[in-house]
Amino acid sequence: MNKGTVVVTGGSKRIGKAICMNLAKNGFSVVVHYRESKNEAQSVAEEIETFGVSSSIVHCDLSDELSTSTMINRANEKIGEIQGLINNASVFEYDDISNFEKNKWDLHMSVNGKSQLILINSLMNQLSENNEGSIVNISDQKIASPNPDYLSYTASRFAMMGMTNALALGLAPRVRINSVAPGHTLASPDQTDSGLIKAQKQSPLGRGPTPDEIAESVTFLMNNKSITGQTIFVDCGERLLSRKRDIVFETEE
Repeated sequence: MNKGTVVVTGGSKRIGKAICMNLAKNGFSVVVHYRESKNEAQSVAEEIETFGVSSSIVHCDLSDELSTSTMINRANEKIGEIQGLINNASVFEYDDISNFEKNKWDLHMSVNGKSQLILINSLMNQLSENNEGSIVNISDQKIASPNPDYLSYTASRFAMMGMTNALALGLAPRVRINSVAPGHTLASPDQTDSGLIKAQKQSPLGRGPTPDEIAESVTFLMNNKSITGQTIFVDCGERLLSRKRDIVFETEE
């Protein structure tokens, strides 16, 4: 039974790929969004189809408002009506108050905030009257435990949290919107694998979440029609540590 078609932004790699695979295994057709990784996106789409559901790929630079405004419709033309959206793609670049730059702030807010509103609006506009939709935003445990590092990124995640809460009312009853807030799962470009493992071992559960565990939480929210306006923290309790700085500065040698 096909449960509908979902667009996953940044679906060609890392956590996005795990989300695509888990949705496919649970009966969703999936459109894999990519910006530069076309070959990887095509490979993910082919793997998705082995689960007996449909798949396609769609290109978009989420910092480009015009391209973003047409992405859902382009996906619709390839595979049919879109009922779901996973806002997974994001910008993650370092800044703090001492080196704050307007361009970096604007980029984070554009990709991590405004583009998602544009996509949600597009989803609503093409959703047929007799269908229901579901949206899951991939956030960050930082919204419960912020620190001064990665300031523009952190601010964009708080914007996402506000958007999720506000739209839970604004989109109801036809569309549900929730979020998943992972802890540190995979090493960022500024981290070593050993630094990441050290940080994960400091969590209350003594480890970090896996991409599959995050993906399972996304699929749970897509399936459960009684949940909206909620954030699930998949962080092994990391937010409870209330770190004073980002783990790059606390755990790297």
